[in-house]
Amino acid sequence: MNETTSVIVVDDHSLFRMGVLQALRLEEGLSVIGEGGSKADALGLVERLSPDVALLDISMPGNGIDAARDITSRWPTTKVVMLTVSEEDDDVLEALDAGAAGYVLKGTPAPELVAAIVAVAEGRSYMSPNLGMRLFGVIRNRTEEHKAEKLIDALSPKEEIVFRLLGRGYTNRAIAEEMGVQIKTIKFHVSRLLVKLGTKNRVEAALMAQRHLSASGKQ
Repeated sequence: MNETTSVIVVDDHSLFRMGVLQALRLEEGLSVIGEGGSKADALGLVERLSPDVALLDISMPGNGIDAARDITSRWPTTKVVMLTVSEEDDDVLEALDAGAAGYVLKGTPAPELVAAIVAVAEGRSYMSPNLGMRLFGVIRNRTEEHKAEKLIDALSPKEEIVFRLLGRGYTNRAIAEEMGVQIKTIKFHVSRLLVKLGTKNRVEAALMAQRHLSASGKQ
């Protein structure tokens, strides 16, 4: 890096913060210009000092993710890196949604932390390697669930009833009795369902229905 990257470190665990500060101050190209222990500290430091990168803990007083959201919306030139013990998928996704460009786990070796800060300062993103592939899987699953919900939303009212009853394990005859129609009518609805949902057979459709009912609490 040709220019010095200014950094603030905000973490309510003073001993840990001290260790991070010492590690960063040994690095050429990095300049630690402020430290704090809460969301209020983070916002005040960014407002006064305009650092290139804000290194934030998630669990600090005031909530680090909320701090990241405020910083990225009010001072977009300051990039945010979360440094935390949390490996929870929801925390990672919420931090990224709040605008954080980096997510690094505490206990990460100093060179990796520096690499994250440098990457983010240069306009790239960074995530601890052991989180990357897992998060990709989570995002992929949520994307597939979203697609499934859109397909389900496109069902007609009668098809939705048939879909729900399939998820509860009803046979065609039982569905027909429940709805007061002939079996051939249910067979027609089921065949339409398979086409609309892109499922190969009624077993796949039933499994999709079970997941949907479980997620929506309608079982």
